[in-house]
Amino acid sequence: MSAIQDLPTGLKPFDLLARFLTRITALLSVVGTLLILGIMVLISVDVTGRFFFGTPIAGVPEMVAMSILAIVFLQISNTLAEGKLTRSDALIGAIHRNNPRLAEGFDALLHLAGATLLAILVSAFYPQFLRSYGRSEMIGTVGQFLAPIWPVHGIVLLGAGLMFLVFVTRALALAIRAIRGAP
Repeated sequence: MSAIQDLPTGLKPFDLLARFLTRITALLSVVGTLLILGIMVLISVDVTGRFFFGTPIAGVPEMVAMSILAIVFLQISNTLAEGKLTRSDALIGAIHRNNPRLAEGFDALLHLAGATLLAILVSAFYPQFLRSYGRSEMIGTVGQFLAPIWPVHGIVLLGAGLMFLVFVTRALALAIRAIRGAP
């Protein structure tokens, strides 16, 4: 699978939009990477505090659990945009050798299926986000550590929404290439 910018359609506005979307997803991926570094520092300080002072940092397990979910959804849309999401290309590769346009049309259908699944995820998760925000739901233990869960739910929605847009953009680019041929 290739990156969006490696799938030019010959339609300049569409190709610019695809590149802009890739840059947005790359920015979120950088935020996810910074979150990974922050988690590493937090865990290191927690372990040091436990070892030298017998005092752990309250809420580290909860923060790590929430951060892992956030990191996945911050980085997955860029993984797809860069063409690095794991998948099996055996059938598409075999079709591509004989008929590249048919392969791109089939790949467009597969991307539409991915977009459909992400649309279902977003529509199913949105009420959960509203509930967690509206009720100020927390994670942790009262008296020790509490953190709101809605920011992580918001990141899941943002990441899934961007991944939906990347799937749609890739599907359109592949469909245009299948109909018009590669420029």
